[in-house]
Amino acid sequence: MEIIPITEAKTRIAELADRVAREHDHFTITRNGRADVMLISVAEYESMQETLEILSDGDTMADLRQSQEDFTSGETFDAHEVRAELEKRRRGAA
Repeated sequence: MEIIPITEAKTRIAELADRVAREHDHFTITRNGRADVMLISVAEYESMQETLEILSDGDTMADLRQSQEDFTSGETFDAHEVRAELEKRRRGAA
């Protein structure tokens, strides 16, 4: 992550935008010597928004914690078992 004064960012905006989009670089843009804004890709911003939504959803977080506990205790299923269960449920729903 580079720290760039706003005056420099103005003259390099096309280059900075290309690097952000292509290489997922981050830039902190300063104004009067203080960090003021960040330049990040839309994809990264959307990913952060999704993460915040997940972290703020109590049910989802509880499911994730339960999954981790199940994995740690060895309560897992292999692909064959999952397929068999899905097939059983599909037949039951038909």
